[in-house]
Amino acid sequence: MAMNRNAQPARYLPLRIALAMGLFAALYVAALAQTTNSFFEFVQAQSKRQYTQVPHEVLAFYYGWYGQFKQTARGEMDIAWEEVNTNKHEILKTARYPINGPYSSHDTTILDWQIDQARSNGITGFIVSWPGTGPEASWQEQSMQLLIERAEKKNFKISIYWEQAPGEGRDQIGRAIGEIAYVLNRYGKSKTFLKVDNKPAIFAYGRLVYQVPVAAWPEITEGIRAKAGDFALIAEGYQGSFVYLFDGIHSYSLQGLPFELERNLTLAKLEELRAWVAQYYQKGVDRARQHGRISCVTVIPGSDQRRAYKYDWQTDRLDGQTYRTLWEEALKAKPDWVIITSWNEWPEGTEIEPSLELGDKYLLITAEYSKRFLNSAPVVVPPPAAALPRFAPGTTKPVDKLLAGRSVGVIMQDHRNDSEFWAAYCGATLQRLTWKDLIDPKFFNASNFPVLVHIGKEHYTSSVKATDDVTRALVRYFRQGGFLVSLPTGTWPLLYDDSRKSKPYAITDTLAMGVDNGFEQPPNVSDLSFHAKTNVLFGLRATAAFPRTGDLRFVPTRRTRVPATEVYTPLVQLKDSAGNCQGDAVSYIEHRTPSLSGGKSLYVWMRTAESFEPDVFLPSLYQFVSTRLKPLPTDKQ
Repeated sequence: MAMNRNAQPARYLPLRIALAMGLFAALYVAALAQTTNSFFEFVQAQSKRQYTQVPHEVLAFYYGWYGQFKQTARGEMDIAWEEVNTNKHEILKTARYPINGPYSSHDTTILDWQIDQARSNGITGFIVSWPGTGPEASWQEQSMQLLIERAEKKNFKISIYWEQAPGEGRDQIGRAIGEIAYVLNRYGKSKTFLKVDNKPAIFAYGRLVYQVPVAAWPEITEGIRAKAGDFALIAEGYQGSFVYLFDGIHSYSLQGLPFELERNLTLAKLEELRAWVAQYYQKGVDRARQHGRISCVTVIPGSDQRRAYKYDWQTDRLDGQTYRTLWEEALKAKPDWVIITSWNEWPEGTEIEPSLELGDKYLLITAEYSKRFLNSAPVVVPPPAAALPRFAPGTTKPVDKLLAGRSVGVIMQDHRNDSEFWAAYCGATLQRLTWKDLIDPKFFNASNFPVLVHIGKEHYTSSVKATDDVTRALVRYFRQGGFLVSLPTGTWPLLYDDSRKSKPYAITDTLAMGVDNGFEQPPNVSDLSFHAKTNVLFGLRATAAFPRTGDLRFVPTRRTRVPATEVYTPLVQLKDSAGNCQGDAVSYIEHRTPSLSGGKSLYVWMRTAESFEPDVFLPSLYQFVSTRLKPLPTDKQ
């Protein structure tokens, strides 16, 4: 979506190793001294921030990069309005032509016109794309200044869409704090800046939310508050853990929309879209309301990125029916705010700003539905029924101490997952790793990282500098006593090797993880249920239903797939109504094969946590992991 790209700084490995070792020692001592971990404390404090009656808003994502030129070999070129033919009313990389022609985002006449058009058609504010304060963002920063000035005169609201947090570690945290503190100090006190409960509201784009390690968000949020006062941060995504870290949740696009509806939408499929969107919106609103968070749903007129990006990506507008369908379901979901994607993202073809081809058709539709929404009463949200867990499910063990003093490495390939959040909540000191990190034995070993959590789909990398050096590193890690926790979000983990041109090259047998074939489609979904060993996975229901919709490919582990020497324990099994086992959805292995002896592994099928509810399943899982680790020195006292 954003036009800027993040450059990653070079890594200096020897220095990083030394710093890491010092950090591990410091964090170890600190963890033993604290009564609870800071991440846990932050999440507990966040749970008390309740938004119980939020006034309705209709907001639209807005882009201020237009009219910006860069030098090329052929001369100056506008980075948004590329190759304009004013005679034919054509722009190379947009599906349509703006009714005012290719304008500049610094033209105050245009800004006044845009605000007036938006206000008169029921839009209460713009969420302005904001890439930061770096030199590359100076054009958009000036656009923001001008827009704030114009909006102040017109009783129109402005917020920012925080898009990136470049860097790593302390540099990333420091820059994130500094940039948002700058926004709040410069713009947040303006009467026109969007506020909720008198707090400036800022939206965080999904790329940024995932760019920042989960464990860093408390420090960033508290650092911004210390420098610029309180504010509300609304993250993109309906992920379960987001309601614990942020003040609200929203979406930019319809995440997870089936391919046949996104790319091949027709009038005949409109009811399928309606059914999917109804469920999607309600899930997001319900999740926010259950925790007293600001709820937002996004309506989109359609999209057309074929000219901009040279690939077939289009969601047909169906002459306004797509937009109407989404608006109708948005009203039924009763969110706090409705957000429009977008006012003027012309290259992606989601704009509702008037064009020569469509006129003001989409503004008139917006006006019709906005009036209904803004005239409806805000929803009064009761206090949340469920409190955050302070003890491991089914035990009297403080949940924040389960992994206290433990350094946990995380291979994070799929960010739409709550596993990292719950590891931090349980007290782990987390560090995200790459496949390259694994091949350095001085840095990656079982002493530095007694637990390695792999959150990924089917792809991985077996070789970085030499053939299969990553595979050998994992084998070495097992021999050192390392514990691999495999939490795939795809069917078969460690299957497609990107260092072999993404060809199938599974190493799950090499690591004796027991992964085996299950089924592509269940024989009879209604007959299937999970059965958990509640004497070791404390707090879980004894049974849970197998999913009814979505990806139903089941890839279990089986005792027959590992050497007889391994100590194999099934923890959750999938059974049919006759009691026949279809495979193990969760299994734990203590490795005794000479090449792996001393290591441990835990496998969880991709949708198991969802079936048992992640907020219960993941703390229970980490409670189990904690009991299989060597005791810390203080544990022996």
